[in-house]
Amino acid sequence: MTLRPYAFLMAPITALELAEHVVTGGFVAQQDALTALYRTARQNEVSDVLVAVASDDTEPRAVRERALGRIVVQLARTAA
Repeated sequence: MTLRPYAFLMAPITALELAEHVVTGGFVAQQDALTALYRTARQNEVSDVLVAVASDDTEPRAVRERALGRIVVQLARTAA
């Protein structure tokens, strides 16, 4: 799955690359791209619990990162 999180980027970004950016830069820096990823996850019947945890800014960062990783894995499986 490929996202285009920013209008000024010419090259698309994969869900895995987005997850890597979140690990290095945090969730806030990638908010627009994450919103698109969560929408795509919901459309592809990824676990609602995973999406809720990953998108909840009151959850600890490590918990959100783990949920995000699992979303990426589930999306990769639906794309295969």
